[in-house]
Amino acid sequence: MSLKVAKQVVTLRSALGETLRTAILSGRFVPGQRLVERELCELTGASRASVREAMRQLEAEGLVVNRPHRGPSVAAISAEDARQLFGVRGVLQGYAARLCAETRPPETMTAIIDATGALKRAAELADTRRIVAAGDAFHHAIAEGCGNAVLRQMLVSVHNRLALLRNLSMSRPSRVRDGLAAYEEIRDAILYGDAARAEALCLRHNDAGLKAVLRILAEQAPATDTKE
Repeated sequence: MSLKVAKQVVTLRSALGETLRTAILSGRFVPGQRLVERELCELTGASRASVREAMRQLEAEGLVVNRPHRGPSVAAISAEDARQLFGVRGVLQGYAARLCAETRPPETMTAIIDATGALKRAAELADTRRIVAAGDAFHHAIAEGCGNAVLRQMLVSVHNRLALLRNLSMSRPSRVRDGLAAYEEIRDAILYGDAARAEALCLRHNDAGLKAVLRILAEQAPATDTKE
């Protein structure tokens, strides 16, 4: 039996998974939205088999849920989900920032400075898409610079799931202003090699993010009719 892999098929399925992942993370598909197989085939030009494989991968990443008699849909994060995810992310991000500040790889320092500058310019333009992209670049730089591959992989997983909420929180001007100030403080702590401060600032910023998200989720919750 041949174990050769069809490279073209692997490349197509990988590209399809990345395309659908990006669509979810960017808000093209919103939390709770059904992902109808036929429609995805029409949108992407991919086969049903490829779409199903991509859905299984995204389900494993926590971005898609597949319920009986309903089919796949974009995962919707509850307040309790947010608390758990932010709780894990705070510890991971804080540790990554500490490691990054201890070693300060030159390319990472440059990436952090560039990302902070991009975030400031995006905030001035009130461009939510660019704000989110700059914030992602900032966290990606720290994850890459921490020097711990396992930690980096865990951060990517948690970060992707929280992306379902990030577009909401970054559309709030006050959150953007507070986020920029926090990123600048974290940047400076890492640049000056203050590992303890970098970790503490990441934890504080993460806690602020959780509070902002919980407020948004509470605002979006349907009002309970108390009339009898």
